[in-house]
Amino acid sequence: MNRKKLLCVLLAAVMLLGLISCGKKDAADTDPNLMKLGSYELRYKSACIMEDYDGNDAVVLTLDFTNNTKMSDTYLLSIIETATQNGQELETATIYLSEDSFDTVIDSQYTEIAPGETIEIKSAFVMADAANDIEVTFEELFGDDKGTITVDPVDLVRETPGGSTEKPVDSGMEQPADGGASDTLLDWWNGDWYGWWTIYGCSDGYVDYEDQWWDAGATIDISSDYTGQLTLWDELRDKSSPLAEVGVTLSEDGTTEYGTLISEDGYFMDVAMEEWGWTIDPSMTEYPDMINIWGYYDNGTDYFSYDIYLRPWGTYWDDMYEEDLPYYYDSWYLPLIEAGEPMPNVIGEGTLDTGATAAASGDIPGGDGIITDEQVYKGWVYMSEVAKDIFNTTYEELVDYFGVEGQFVEESYSDVYEANMRYYKWVSSENPNNFLYVNFLEEEPGVYEISAFNTSGISGSEAVEQYLDIVKAEAAEADRAAAANAVMEDFSMEVKDPITDNVIRISTVLPESGWSSKKDIIVENEDPDAFGAGTITFKLRESMEKLESSKDSYKNFQEIEDRVIGGITFKGRTYEYIGYDWIEYVAQIDDGRFLSVGLTDLDCFPGTMPDIILNSMQFQ
Repeated sequence: MNRKKLLCVLLAAVMLLGLISCGKKDAADTDPNLMKLGSYELRYKSACIMEDYDGNDAVVLTLDFTNNTKMSDTYLLSIIETATQNGQELETATIYLSEDSFDTVIDSQYTEIAPGETIEIKSAFVMADAANDIEVTFEELFGDDKGTITVDPVDLVRETPGGSTEKPVDSGMEQPADGGASDTLLDWWNGDWYGWWTIYGCSDGYVDYEDQWWDAGATIDISSDYTGQLTLWDELRDKSSPLAEVGVTLSEDGTTEYGTLISEDGYFMDVAMEEWGWTIDPSMTEYPDMINIWGYYDNGTDYFSYDIYLRPWGTYWDDMYEEDLPYYYDSWYLPLIEAGEPMPNVIGEGTLDTGATAAASGDIPGGDGIITDEQVYKGWVYMSEVAKDIFNTTYEELVDYFGVEGQFVEESYSDVYEANMRYYKWVSSENPNNFLYVNFLEEEPGVYEISAFNTSGISGSEAVEQYLDIVKAEAAEADRAAAANAVMEDFSMEVKDPITDNVIRISTVLPESGWSSKKDIIVENEDPDAFGAGTITFKLRESMEKLESSKDSYKNFQEIEDRVIGGITFKGRTYEYIGYDWIEYVAQIDDGRFLSVGLTDLDCFPGTMPDIILNSMQFQ
């Protein structure tokens, strides 16, 4: 509650008790830290930073309060205090002295003191930031005298309510020159983690998964500036197509020596991750060397709560009950860590099943896998940025792309997928250290599709920077040729505004094969649920404001050329959102209907299929 509001509530009681004190105004003291406010004196002594009960940083002031009236009095019923930062009035902070107490650091303000006595009091305010000056004004409750002090948070140290001093607060976090505790902190967090996750409190769309759980893997990579990324995957996905990629910041503040990891941005499944969406404090579990990540998933249609439990790769879980161990702990995890193996990118990968069909037949295709260095770079760009539905691409289709058979590495059996996996390399003829490493999963007997891929020896970002436009142009040329020969059929769907129940009918043409639809989405795959397939997504709302409610979460937003669709001019833009690169067109269809047409994992070059679909579109 704001301090002024609190004082208004107490005013009637003050008057009834006759505690109002008056005094003669004295000359100002030459001490800049001493403030004479009528019959009261305040001497500013120090300030520090503490964390309030809600996890917010707060400035805590320590002052001596002297009562020079002829009656007993309290600071609370004598002085009005106001703190401002960046022109904004700050709220009073609640900071408990300990976890098992309701006593706060400012309780001394309630202490009654006799005439002529002095006590030490504290005031606390929730800060807007840790970089800009805070101005605190003190004023008699019944009088005109005021005093002001200015506090620079950058110069303050961080303390706990018990009085221990931590590192100075700064707008950035520097590492000690000799390594020290901060290096230890990074060592604890950085690396691979293994465990499991579960969902509960599910909506209709996920009710069948209530209380189910899956083994999970994670990699945490935090740099010396205490910022980095947490990548999370599970037994149904692999590291190259993770469940979540979350930007994180490591804070030294926390209830343990390991601090707290806080989410900044990124995505979980298909939903953008909010700042402070995850607050990971190791003290929140009863076991050592374990973290618990709690969160809530809501994509606007479906929702559930989730818990993720992880321990560093190589940790033995023998302090836990058998029913609390990850599913693959005994059969997969223990053999790997006891052999000193690093964490694989796929959970549950085991040794070759001797009964597997491919191994029994011995008929495994392969060649030398030799391609040019440029093909290695362009191949990475093609698979990571350009290829349509890369995880449904077969081995034969990738061979067609490169023009040569891959170099066979090994075959193993996946306990997770209950199927064979094959591993191939395509290697640079100029530098054998530059190669592409591709995993294929046997989806049906004899049919192997890409399940994961990686590169070695080259910079993926440099490859994208140098070859993205070239590879896109090559892919567009192939798409134009395929689209020109495609047999088309009429298609229509209804899109509904979930709030107003307004409806718009969208009609266009689609190829007779290779495309499908579900709800408000057209999918560039015969399976509408195919992971990684390109999509055209429609969203209908009652206003542009509702249509763009998530706009603050867009990254790299750029306006592009307008496009006429169905006789209506749509505004064009591109941006990154929830882990996808979007091309979006928005327009007002009529009074009360605003439509978004968004493309993900699709380019819209003239003559390609997405271009044909948009050019054929009509609205009713």
